[in-house]
Amino acid sequence: MSAVHKLKDQIKKMRLDDWQAIIKLGLAFIPGKLWKLVSPKMWVVSEYEDLARDNGSWFFKYLREKHPEREVYYPINFKSADYQAIKKLGNVIPFGGWKHYLLFWAADVYIGTTKCYGFPYRRICEDLVQWKMTGFKYAFLNHGFTRGYSSIVDAKETNYQLLFTCSQKDADIIINENGQSPAIMRCSGYPRHDTLNDEMLNKKQILIMPTWRKWIDYRLLATKEQKKTNLKKFFASDYYKCLNGLVNNKEFVEFLEKNDMNAVFYFHEYAQEYSKFIKPATSRIKVGKTEDYTIQELLKQSALLITDYSSVVYDFSYMYKPVLYYQFDKEDFEKYQYAPGESFSYEKEGFGDVFRDENELVAEIRRLYSRNFEMDEKFRSRVDEFFRYHDNKNCERVYKEIKKIAGK
Repeated sequence: MSAVHKLKDQIKKMRLDDWQAIIKLGLAFIPGKLWKLVSPKMWVVSEYEDLARDNGSWFFKYLREKHPEREVYYPINFKSADYQAIKKLGNVIPFGGWKHYLLFWAADVYIGTTKCYGFPYRRICEDLVQWKMTGFKYAFLNHGFTRGYSSIVDAKETNYQLLFTCSQKDADIIINENGQSPAIMRCSGYPRHDTLNDEMLNKKQILIMPTWRKWIDYRLLATKEQKKTNLKKFFASDYYKCLNGLVNNKEFVEFLEKNDMNAVFYFHEYAQEYSKFIKPATSRIKVGKTEDYTIQELLKQSALLITDYSSVVYDFSYMYKPVLYYQFDKEDFEKYQYAPGESFSYEKEGFGDVFRDENELVAEIRRLYSRNFEMDEKFRSRVDEFFRYHDNKNCERVYKEIKKIAGK
């Protein structure tokens, strides 16, 4: 919960790192504002500290290649696996470094994909943005489809001047169920979709990519005891049992070996720490790590996607490739992580069939293989209805809209 709503509670929770960030923000304020006087048109594009593989990185690439005259910066941890690829574009700065703090005050436009994780210090900067104390315009590129209520796009929890979506359906849900003003909504398409194509397609590869689970999230746990308790919950969960069960399913393994097929199992970034506990019964199933794969390459390479609720389904379906939803813990997911919205149904509007039984899922994999992994016509029609654009000009549309709110 943001300090905008519970200031006293947040003060009680203040840690040493929080106070250090406040001091750095204070020290950066005057030089940052002076820098803005000298360079009043600077933009910052950001994602997570260690990642450059979502709409932000693709839009930054577009800006550096198509509009090199634009002064724009991208913060990232220089030790991350993605740094080497994006540093070639130039204007890449250390995440959380002094230049990042200065730009928090000096930027004319801040362009993010993750609500607040791209700021130099998330916990404090989020509140300053909501209090409208920064001086920049905030353009939110977004990164997934909003199925119902989400704090990421809740008008009471955010302060966006522009909010981009990939479909009118998404825009309507954000307006009707999250209270955002239609005036800030832009249905431009996602920058990362501009490069989705079949150039790397491998009909022999299946991708298994589940999303994370909030109730067994290890990232913010501080003590050994907390981590130990959380790990016990993970091993007891259907999340672990069903996913590990799938990569050890006898019929699935036999199918892969008989047909010379391979699969890549790739956990969401928030669950990557659990990768070492997934033990496939065959070498034909590789467990992917962040440092070994980029998500977009996996999506472009693979012929079939098996997921549960992950937003990567929209990238995969955008290429008219088949998707299967394996929703083995539907009740828990809707109770603890993402309540079902009134505006979207996987069964009626999803891009593939929904399964809760492992063996039925494997049987459908076999059927799709027999059809050379061609997407069924009813799902192709849903893709066409969902996405407004299929023209590889999403970055261009986003750029034109941001220019309208930017300083002259």
